[in-house]
Amino acid sequence: MKKAIIILSAVLMAGSQYSCKKQLDELPKDALVQGNTIVNQQTANIALNGVYYRFANASQTNTNWTNNQVNTAILAGVLDDGRNTLNEASNVLGRTNFNNDWGRYYSLVNAANGIIDQVTALSGTLFSNGRKEQILAEARFMRAFAIFKVLTLMGQWFDINSSYGALLHDKFLTSTTYARARSDVKSSYQFILSDLDYAVENAATSGSNVYVTKWAAMALKMRVLLARGQQEDYAQCAAIGNNVISSSGYVLEPNTRDIFYVKGLSSKEVILGVTPQANQGAYYYNTSGVYVRRNFFYVATTLLKDLLANDPRQQWYIGNANGDKAGTFYFIKYVQSTLTTTQLSEVAYAIRLSEVYLMTAEATIRSGGSLAVAKGLIHAVQAGAGITATDNTTSYLAVEQANTADDLLLQGYYEYVKSFAGEDDQYYFALLRFPLATVTTLRPTIKNKEQYIYPVPRSEFVNNPLIGAQNPGYTQ
Repeated sequence: MKKAIIILSAVLMAGSQYSCKKQLDELPKDALVQGNTIVNQQTANIALNGVYYRFANASQTNTNWTNNQVNTAILAGVLDDGRNTLNEASNVLGRTNFNNDWGRYYSLVNAANGIIDQVTALSGTLFSNGRKEQILAEARFMRAFAIFKVLTLMGQWFDINSSYGALLHDKFLTSTTYARARSDVKSSYQFILSDLDYAVENAATSGSNVYVTKWAAMALKMRVLLARGQQEDYAQCAAIGNNVISSSGYVLEPNTRDIFYVKGLSSKEVILGVTPQANQGAYYYNTSGVYVRRNFFYVATTLLKDLLANDPRQQWYIGNANGDKAGTFYFIKYVQSTLTTTQLSEVAYAIRLSEVYLMTAEATIRSGGSLAVAKGLIHAVQAGAGITATDNTTSYLAVEQANTADDLLLQGYYEYVKSFAGEDDQYYFALLRFPLATVTTLRPTIKNKEQYIYPVPRSEFVNNPLIGAQNPGYTQ
């Protein structure tokens, strides 16, 4: 039976450990055609390139993780628009671009579904040993990653009984098969976890950290379990984390600063990253340029600066004061104090081992496990920042003196923010996993849970009449 499928250029970033390592140096030339375009391992690898291309949010000139680095950082209060004059208590949604992410992530879902549909139908004899299953594992990881993003940004992920879940597209879409109702939250989690379980079972156990491995799938599964937040999820999450820490071969960087200033993707801590295009560091509209461009740029806030008081990271996160907006500072985690974009500053980090440590600590606490074990995991992350028992710093002592589960969860949250400000968005969701009263105390602009999620774009209601109701608190 003939199918419609996206044709993807062979000159994209290599789609697996089995193909040559190239830069993402050419835009895919997409076209809908009739016929089965994936016919063997070679064409499957070529098509998988396009899935990674969408994961990187790439164009001919650059990969673009600005939304990942900036949007939830603004909502968490650690970054801000460098020239915006709105009061902090005003609606911060207008300073983010979440509506753009709906299309971005469903484009990734559809590209992954194109791979899954066609590769599943092929005989295993057309692939080298295990490669068919690895390709499917990588594609299913990407589908899970994208749907989980949509669920957490625009679905009531925090309520397992809510009807406001994600659109669960499990087949490649055409204009005649697009319309679908969104699923409930429970079904959304089941769908995502099914994909990740397949990826854990079938993805490669080693390889370049710009490709999906079983360890990346395990780390993403930990995020999903913490978000779902059922009591049995916490013990499972802690067990997965301990497995990744003990068996994956990834190690914490002795000096975390070196990841961003020296090593980039060569660091043994990076589980999954995004490599920039050739010459991207010199491209004006690149990702790290948003921290230095005077016409449109993002800066660190006083909240972040104060949180990093007496913390060595303040020296390489917080630059000079921003003269355009009082109480803000240049954010130099990527661009360094020279405020110069480079190939290194353009590397994006999707998953690092430090997050696995902190998620394992959080899950251990929430499952009723040993606070001493959780403290050790948090201290291991602090050590990379230069915070150790011999220094006897305020941050170290605050963890040591947290003798209740609630107190230690709070210290773990602070370490999420300090470690991952300006990276992907998981520290923001670590905030939202607290009870609402705690969330409001830590982030006074958040008054109710309707603010936890954002509206489904109006265009979706125009193009998909079956989708259902808009999220509570918003109008179409």
